Amino acid sequence: MKGAAGLRRIHGHLLLAALGLVLARPGLATNAVGAVVVAAGMALRVWAAGVLDKGGELCTDGPYRCVRHPLYVGSFVAAVGFCVMMRAVWASTAVLLLFAVLYAAQVSMEERLLRTQYGERYAEYAAKVPKVAPRLWRRVVAGGRRWSLSRVLMNREQYHVLVTLVLVGLFYAKWYWLQ
Repeated sequence: MKGAAGLRRIHGHLLLAALGLVLARPGLATNAVGAVVVAAGMALRVWAAGVLDKGGELCTDGPYRCVRHPLYVGSFVAAVGFCVMMRAVWASTAVLLLFAVLYAAQVSMEERLLRTQYGERYAEYAAKVPKVAPRLWRRVVAGGRRWSLSRVLMNREQYHVLVTLVLVGLFYAKWYWLQ
């Protein structure tokens, strides 16, 4: 079931990316600003992937000290960056709404899974750390897990980074083509 949901999410990403690229009217300045925002979102994803052992111990380290779903928050920040690159307000609004619907379902499903898997420990963590709106001033005590490139690779985050770089490149290509 989780694999099927992940596959649907990947298809949703590809659909949103294609829609965004088709509707985009990028400019050089919006591409530059948007690319910085995209990079910030991807940096958060890489940070989170580097401390997460999927299926292992409950992760409360790194960005998980401030938000329970930093991978999704990073994806949302990157999506905002792509919307800046689109330079089309109505289309960006539609893309972000579709993104929110896609991820709200995913977060809900994952919350149920984590509560089942970790029980009371997750309930205590969830009581202290918000789902998706980071609370930077109040953090849980971390377990000391350090960031690791091997975890990033094991979590296959390099594919997200590669697809993101290709998409940023396509926005720049579209800007160039429209000149």
